[in-house]
Amino acid sequence: MDTIAHSGPRAVSEDPLSICRLSRGERGLFLRWRDGSESFFHHIWLRDCCHCPACGDCYSSNRWMVPCDVPLDVSPRGVRIDACGGLVVEWEPDGHVSRYTGHWLHENRYDGSARESRRFRPVLWDSRTPGQPPTFDFTGVRESDDQRLALYRALRDCGCAFITKGPCRPGAVEDVASLVGGLGESAYSPIFDLTPKGKVRTAGNTTRPVPPHTDEAFRYSPPGLMILGCVHQAREGGDTVLVDGFRIAVALKEKDPDAFSLLVRHDQNFVRIHEGTLNQQVRAPMIALDSDGEVCGVRIHTRSSGPLDLPVDLVEPYYAAYRHLTRLMMAPEHQVRRVLVPGDFVMFDNHRTLHARTGFDDTRRHFQICNVPRETLHERLRLLAAACGCGDEARMALPAGAVR
Repeated sequence: MDTIAHSGPRAVSEDPLSICRLSRGERGLFLRWRDGSESFFHHIWLRDCCHCPACGDCYSSNRWMVPCDVPLDVSPRGVRIDACGGLVVEWEPDGHVSRYTGHWLHENRYDGSARESRRFRPVLWDSRTPGQPPTFDFTGVRESDDQRLALYRALRDCGCAFITKGPCRPGAVEDVASLVGGLGESAYSPIFDLTPKGKVRTAGNTTRPVPPHTDEAFRYSPPGLMILGCVHQAREGGDTVLVDGFRIAVALKEKDPDAFSLLVRHDQNFVRIHEGTLNQQVRAPMIALDSDGEVCGVRIHTRSSGPLDLPVDLVEPYYAAYRHLTRLMMAPEHQVRRVLVPGDFVMFDNHRTLHARTGFDDTRRHFQICNVPRETLHERLRLLAAACGCGDEARMALPAGAVR
């Protein structure tokens, strides 16, 4: 194994993320950083990540090299550490030269500990968690980058936040939504009225209690960030209820791993039909996992669950698992309850947070709801984090949610 130590006269030895030594292995390069840590990079990874003008770069959607252009056993003709502690590789067989700064390589290293450090870790909550979900002042968020970034972080980490002292009029949910972005698509109208006087007949337009659910689970990709606001509250009842879907999914996994596995591996039928105007149907699991096996989204809507379509031997075990999940969903310790008044709003990630309400008798109760795409929230968060000097957050890849 060849080892090369950096001895360039213009070395910035104070920079802990410059490369001070490299060794050539059979399939890749071992790099030692000036902070004493070490990383390994495969030859094929380095060649694929070349961001010279000829190869393009992976950040502006202008990559010109196609992976099949490079053999899996590609290897360097020569390697060296440049004067600033970066890596220079000359490749076989064409002599193509790739250059990488030490900082770029360090922030993109992919050993186990590096990948773990980049993992998104949601903050789980229930009725016993102090300060969760957090509350923000509408004017403060609108006028302060710091407060807006704090709101974005809360929506990313907790999947939910309350907004108080906002505008008190019909249509104000769009003002609150604008803190994050423009309105997204819905199976109904962009701003939907939840009132017993509403013309569209859904459970939300009755006085009945509504159990916890994620909205429009019957769509291939349900709406992303929901904004629910109070126009007129009932004299009594009509409390807003929130449940952390990630929290109950993790609780199910801990209490009954087999039930958790059934709900992850098998599809539920979700259906919403209004004769002649709406017919949306999808088969999708109630709990979605990422490639590392972590919960990344939930799709739970008992009112739109259609007839189960599973092999005969799975029907009863699946119903038992479904029953266990909904028992956790309905447990008071997992429900946060709050009475919203005019000027109060709640923003929540519809791929994580379930919402509900208690019953009431006052037919004047009037709420409105709209949505903003999750991609918009995540993009705004990254852009604002970058502007505030928070590079790690600007580069963070976030869960796609319960998409199909």
